[in-house]
Amino acid sequence: MTDITKAYPLGGSRVEALKGVSLSVKEGEFVSIMGPSGSGKSTLLSITGCLDVPTSGVYLLDGKNVSQLDDDELSLLRNKRIGFIFQAFHLLPRFNALENVELPLIYRGTPKDEREKIAKTCLEQVGLIHRIGHAPSELSGGEQQRVAIARALVNSPRLILADEPTGNLDSTSAEEVMDILCRLNEERKITVVIITHNRGVAERTKRVYHLKDGQIVDEDK
Repeated sequence: MTDITKAYPLGGSRVEALKGVSLSVKEGEFVSIMGPSGSGKSTLLSITGCLDVPTSGVYLLDGKNVSQLDDDELSLLRNKRIGFIFQAFHLLPRFNALENVELPLIYRGTPKDEREKIAKTCLEQVGLIHRIGHAPSELSGGEQQRVAIARALVNSPRLILADEPTGNLDSTSAEEVMDILCRLNEERKITVVIITHNRGVAERTKRVYHLKDGQIVDEDK
């Protein structure tokens, strides 16, 4: 992305969340973006994940300028290319682990037998095949996040965006989650971008961008 800006109306004025952000993530990289609260991390994640479009600037994903896509095209690009992992897990409490992982496939119209097979494979990849029938309330925080990772994998994404994925976890569970993300990057060559304020998490990635007041202020390689 090049010279990305994002402004929001506030009363009679505008708030600039991003002020000319330029960064590049190559396919197969493992990158983190660090910054304090209010630095623009969430806005940058939304644009990177095609959940929002920039006010100005160019963001190319798969060679397509995201800012020129309509809502249907953005949705299609998200569904085909991107997996999301959030700090709060976002699991549905009335569904068990297997059903939560199946959800993206249900939205895509995947037949039941096929989606169950895919979901089980993804749960096995995060070490939770033995917990498929458990509800989120019966799982630890680390297990819930691993279910969320499995859910992010079912569409075979080439890009995973993780927003503070260890923020609600104890140190042991955080290490387990980072181990999984590192393995997905190294073995499956999935591009991973992590938003974090945790230096320890950032140090496990291969490059670190530092965001402050809506601008990239430093890069660690």
